[in-house]
Amino acid sequence: MSKLENRCAHCGGKFGLVYHNHWGLRFCRKACKDDFLARTAKGHARMRKWFGRVASRSQKDLAGNMGRVSCIWI
Repeated sequence: MSKLENRCAHCGGKFGLVYHNHWGLRFCRKACKDDFLARTAKGHARMRKWFGRVASRSQKDLAGNMGRVSCIWI
């Protein structure tokens, strides 16, 4: 393992006897993991808010065209 693999993904702290995983990331404490997840959720909420108009408009267009679209599988 390299030195970066032996460090927390959030704070860069060293691991003790226990470490916490989330999608391949390792955290030294549960508080680091929870803080990382909260910060990530906040970023995702900001992106959903930013793209909300575009996503809702495209889904309305998709729902409106469902009756008129026909697919032919060959």
